[in-house]
Amino acid sequence: MTQPRSAPMPAGLRTRPRHPAYDHRCPHCGAAEKARCTTISGRITKPQPCPARLAAHATAVAVCTTCQVTPGTPCHDNGIQRPDSSPVHAARYTEAKGTAA
Repeated sequence: MTQPRSAPMPAGLRTRPRHPAYDHRCPHCGAAEKARCTTISGRITKPQPCPARLAAHATAVAVCTTCQVTPGTPCHDNGIQRPDSSPVHAARYTEAKGTAA
């Protein structure tokens, strides 16, 4: 006997909203928009977005109050590009959270 197909769950009933960083492609693991981040091999799905995806989201949507750059422009320190270990100022992450709320 086959089971009847069920209707998809409405978005309003989901237990927690998705992080807005999922609207951007992940530069680290290569996960597509709206898809969860995975390990590099693609076998294991991560519960949280990659730090690179969070940085890409903050760069795309928030103004950096530290280095005074507009959305879409990478952060810098006195005209010198920031290192890959911390590509975005902490203030920009805060601004990105405020934009999403």
